[in-house]
Amino acid sequence: ITRSIKTGVAFVSEMNRFMTQYKSLAAKCKREDKMLFNHFCIRVEDIDAAEQLLADSFGICGFVRPGGELFKGEEDLSVAWINDDVYIELMQPVEEQTLGYDTGCGHPIGHLSEIGFFVPDMDRELDRLAKLGWKVTDTIEDHGARMVKIDTDSPSGFPTELIDVDVSAD
Repeated sequence: ITRSIKTGVAFVSEMNRFMTQYKSLAAKCKREDKMLFNHFCIRVEDIDAAEQLLADSFGICGFVRPGGELFKGEEDLSVAWINDDVYIELMQPVEEQTLGYDTGCGHPIGHLSEIGFFVPDMDRELDRLAKLGWKVTDTIEDHGARMVKIDTDSPSGFPTELIDVDVSAD
């Protein structure tokens, strides 16, 4: 069953399952006081078709669309765990992609939208990374998390998202 036809109880159940694992990994990040790689995001033209392709080809199932606030240029996104620690995120941009698509970090790169990390303390991590030439390019707050996109002053080609989840909210 593709996400486009899931409704009601099935969606809520899958979303709860996704968020439980998401918050568990965020809590581990806080507990161990270290940054943890948690996702990679691929831009796709059609999320429904991409979900079906990944399910049929590689057995990656259980995609959910968390909704909420999106970064500039994003129309929709879908997520699914590929193992206990890493999820894949599919992002459909508002505008049709072209070679040199703006990643939101000032540098075009293939179809990679970003790599993402949970961080135990956003301000501390941003201060540390600023000393290495990284700067904030976009920020949102949603689903109990502060999320920022960062890149280097001279775009690195590695658009990165940092996520600081308030695990005490549960």
